[in-house]
Amino acid sequence: MTIADKVNDTVSFVPIRALNASALAGARSAEMPPFAALQFSRIFAMATETGAEQAAPRRSGRPSLEEAERLTDRVLDAATRLFMEQGFGATSVEAIAAAAGISKRTFYSRYPGKPQVFEAVILRYVRRYVRPAEDVAPADLPLEERLYRVATQLLGWILEPDVIALYRLTIAEVARFPELARSVADFAIADAVQALEGVFAAAGSAEDAHFVAEQFMQAVAAFPFFGAVQGRETPGLDAAKEERVRRAIALFLRGWQPGR
Repeated sequence: MTIADKVNDTVSFVPIRALNASALAGARSAEMPPFAALQFSRIFAMATETGAEQAAPRRSGRPSLEEAERLTDRVLDAATRLFMEQGFGATSVEAIAAAAGISKRTFYSRYPGKPQVFEAVILRYVRRYVRPAEDVAPADLPLEERLYRVATQLLGWILEPDVIALYRLTIAEVARFPELARSVADFAIADAVQALEGVFAAAGSAEDAHFVAEQFMQAVAAFPFFGAVQGRETPGLDAAKEERVRRAIALFLRGWQPGR
């Protein structure tokens, strides 16, 4: 059997990880034919590389909370970008995992599937922008000022370009993926209504505070939001929109009084 045959047999029957640099180095021959030398050099390089990988120390144990949060952000950043670029239906779990630099196994250890990732994307926006009414508008302020502060804080985040893009995505995909609309309703809209509900309850309308909050949100937010979604209004909160909020609040309060 020639040296070339021996090299080929080694490639065919011995896993590369079973080879090591010292074993291959001992097999060198000054009289090795050119073809065999080429094959040998390739195997030697692969074995040396594999040995280096095996020698590299690996961390053991669970990741720290900070590392876990960074990984979550990577996954959600990748998912958000792909959803916006390709749509929900065209984005695969494999693509999200690859863009985040993780394996599918790591992905599935965190999320059962794409709908849950979309929910997490929406929830991250809610947590980032929606704050309790008490933080935005202290209870000792007049009702009109409290409503103005909560309303402008709400508009500030729903008019963010990324939020508008995600809502457009939801509308485009709702026929095939109705769970996307439920995610928006359950997380974004519900949290915004809840923030307003506390203001109206404190004003003496505890019994119908939820209904009043829903109607108020329609009065101050629906026109600028859907105008931006449809491209008729520019994203973002500006002085003209803030003035419209004040006028909408004044009109709303003329038609609604606590206890009526």
